[in-house]
Amino acid sequence: MKSSHSATQDATALSLGLGAWSVYFIAKLLLSWQGTLNFHPLPNLAFALLLLIPVAGKIRLRIRAALALLAGAALLYHDSWLPPPETALQQLSTLKGFSLHYLLDLAGRVLSLSLLTGAVILLCGYWLLSRYLRLGTLVMIALLGVSGRQLWQDRAPASPAVAADSAAAPAAGGQSAPQTPDQQLATFFKNEGQRMVKFQGPLADPGFDVLLLHICSLSWDDLRTVGMDQHPLLGRFDFLFSNFNSATPYSGPAALRVLRASCGQPKHSELYQSASKDCYLFENLAALGFKTELTLNHDGSFDDFLKQIRTDGRLNQPLMSQQGLPVGLRSFDNSPIYSDYAVLNRWLEQRQQDGNAHVAAYYNTISLHDGNRIPNAPGLNTMDSYKYRANRLFADLNQFIDQLEKSHRKLILVLVPEHGAALRGDKQQFSGLREIPTPHITIVPAAIKVIGGQGHPGQTRIDQPSSYLAVSTILSRMMNKSPFGADYQPAEFARDLPTTPYVSESASSIVMQNGKRFLLQQDGGDWTDYPVQ
Repeated sequence: MKSSHSATQDATALSLGLGAWSVYFIAKLLLSWQGTLNFHPLPNLAFALLLLIPVAGKIRLRIRAALALLAGAALLYHDSWLPPPETALQQLSTLKGFSLHYLLDLAGRVLSLSLLTGAVILLCGYWLLSRYLRLGTLVMIALLGVSGRQLWQDRAPASPAVAADSAAAPAAGGQSAPQTPDQQLATFFKNEGQRMVKFQGPLADPGFDVLLLHICSLSWDDLRTVGMDQHPLLGRFDFLFSNFNSATPYSGPAALRVLRASCGQPKHSELYQSASKDCYLFENLAALGFKTELTLNHDGSFDDFLKQIRTDGRLNQPLMSQQGLPVGLRSFDNSPIYSDYAVLNRWLEQRQQDGNAHVAAYYNTISLHDGNRIPNAPGLNTMDSYKYRANRLFADLNQFIDQLEKSHRKLILVLVPEHGAALRGDKQQFSGLREIPTPHITIVPAAIKVIGGQGHPGQTRIDQPSSYLAVSTILSRMMNKSPFGADYQPAEFARDLPTTPYVSESASSIVMQNGKRFLLQQDGGDWTDYPVQ
């Protein structure tokens, strides 16, 4: 027969309450209020109710505790802004190439001092208040409250979002009909699928080149963050786009998008499917008589970047030799990154020995990529390292432009960044995380400069929402009307450029502008407001 003390222990085991799990839910509610967590009330309420189910026996309690830990971790991931698990697992394979220094740097961004301080304050507060208040009861009241609010909002008739700009389908009487976000997105891709820039000959000038500089990790927000948005280099270009959307937060898709710049913006999934030959910028230039070339300041092996360019981007050219080039940086996987000026100057030297009248070259640089190490300036934090490398890159590009002007070679220089570095981060994504393609990441400083001409025009700034089709349009016009004469005016080539409403994609996320709001859809789920600070 059990003693009264043993019976009391069993009774206690039957009614544990939330206990320390209250801290878990309080932390989630606070992070949700702050906007750092995409809190889902109903699943969290269901989890809390399951934790309240009485369980007797030490073994059962331990099993329940282990299962609860797994479920709590899974629910926390579900509530985060991180990509779906299948996408995250695919990206985890890239971690094996990261250096220990870079992994520690990434860990420091997640476990920031403010986050650790907040955790200590929360734990101390819980320890003190739990002595006087039934915190588990208060947590359940809060969960019931936010869940009830969500159910009420879900039952209320949803007002369809009004589509922004040209994404709305015209209704009778010439007015734009209200559209849901799904309808707006479908209309956008339908319209983009019908747009194409034609490159037609003959060429208006007997001899000139096109050089596309594709720069990784450079957005307007990054430049503003480090105080370089007014850098003199940007003032040297004839065209400067202040609202150019690269439409992607990753390098591979960015390369495919710029190489398919002659057609409207395709869906992310369509980038890996064949398109009309008229969509491929370098194939269009090749059809006009340009010899196409490919050069990088890295080996192109990470994430099969070089392979994607050659197969999906249809720029299947040999890579310019990198032998003997000076190494300026080391990548996060310790592979060499060559000096931008040295690579570009080698291309120019080889071009001067080439007898072709027209050459179109693609150059990709990862000098600004997150995690790069500076051999002669170790120990810099993320912000200072980026500014150091950005100043060096801009100095190299300035020097190269000087060299081009001295050579008197006629050349159209096109600068298109792939995406930003997410240098500043936001409440939903820590610095360097780019899964959600926000405007801070994909609005980039694209620019075009004509070198070797007789004119000396002022800069034309293009502030309307633009993307690759606008760059392709300017280039196609320059094929038919030479920009190298004394009468060259950039504003003529920029007249009536195609605009592109803001839609950006990663493999799992879509961000779309709707009026003054930005909407986010992850993994095909519901649309939610995404605050852009």
